[in-house]
Amino acid sequence: MTDMAIGKILVADDHAITRRGLLSMVREIFGEVEVAEAGDSQAVVENVSQGDWGLILLDMMMPGGMDILEVLGRIRDVNAGVPILVITAEGEVSFAVRSIKAGANGLINKHLPPDELVRAIEMVAQGGTYLHADVAAAIARGIREDSEPLPHERLSERELEILKGLAMGRAVKEVAADLAISDKTVATYIARIRQKTGLANAVEMARYAMQHDLVN
Repeated sequence: MTDMAIGKILVADDHAITRRGLLSMVREIFGEVEVAEAGDSQAVVENVSQGDWGLILLDMMMPGGMDILEVLGRIRDVNAGVPILVITAEGEVSFAVRSIKAGANGLINKHLPPDELVRAIEMVAQGGTYLHADVAAAIARGIREDSEPLPHERLSERELEILKGLAMGRAVKEVAADLAISDKTVATYIARIRQKTGLANAVEMARYAMQHDLVN
């Protein structure tokens, strides 16, 4: 049991058995702390608006007409600082990135060993951020997917070589000779480069390449 003082704790899950398990774990960690329960998203929002909470354990998928992102938004509208640990099930980590952006302080899979859940609860309650490895991996994937690539990052290696050659003032025939390919093949690549980048001619390609340090 930790010596950390904490305010009221809200345990939100639509399965009574899961709530009982979480309640038991919370009391094992914090002792005789005041705890409330919520079985759907509407009850979560109502409870948050009526109390001063020290920690919220929030199931990701609950009935009540609101998804996790809306629930988090409603909580943050009322209480910007309360620590929130979102508890997920298998297959729900796709919400990880958006949940963190919406205000969650941590996410953990409910099927992990109890010791790991205890660690997550303690870390979030102390003001930290908790991400298990599978959730961290999902967030990393989401960040990569959310990041809009630069125009030249959409090009193949050969297309990038040709873009650089044209940007350096090389003629089509010279680029073809440098790469040991035909003029016609270079022309095909140039059409693809224009389509992928929106750069209409060699002047624009040269300007773009210099702006992005693609050529010296």
